[in-house]
Amino acid sequence: MPVKFDAQTLERFRTMTPHEIYREVTSAVHQVEGPKGSEDFVDALDSLVDEGILSWDQIQNFESDEDN
Repeated sequence: MPVKFDAQTLERFRTMTPHEIYREVTSAVHQVEGPKGSEDFVDALDSLVDEGILSWDQIQNFESDEDN
């Protein structure tokens, strides 16, 4: 089941740092009932890229930071 963000959540994300947003999105995906896959995370993050809240460069930087 894909994670959808309502208008209030999107506005709140606009006031947060990219790292805070990434952590919240990751947490939201983990809280969804049922099995989760990498495409669930990609879909959630893609919706924020579409809204202009995050960029794929920022997301890739977070993933690189987690690997270190």
